[in-house]
Amino acid sequence: MKNFRDKMLEVRPEIAEREAEFPAKIELAMELRALRDAANLSQEEIASLSELSLGDVQVCESLTGEMPAPDLVAAYRSAVYKHTSLQA
Repeated sequence: MKNFRDKMLEVRPEIAEREAEFPAKIELAMELRALRDAANLSQEEIASLSELSLGDVQVCESLTGEMPAPDLVAAYRSAVYKHTSLQA
C-alpha cells in the first residue's frame, strides 16, 4: 500500500525536484496534510477549529517557502487532535 507521499509524488512529480530545495518544509507540509486527510478535514475546517486564518493553514501546508512559526504549527496540530478526540 502506498503512503501519502508516494501518492502525492505520482500526481505531482515536480515535488521531487523541490525536495532538494526545501526538505524540512516539505516534510512538515506532508505530515500536516496527512494529519488533515486522516481526520477528514478541509483547510477551512482546520482554520475554524484552530482559529488560524485560511492563509496561515495554507502556509503550513505549502511545500515551498519559509517554515511557519512554531505557534501556527502547534495550533494546526491541536485542531486536528481536538477534532479526532471528539470523533472517538
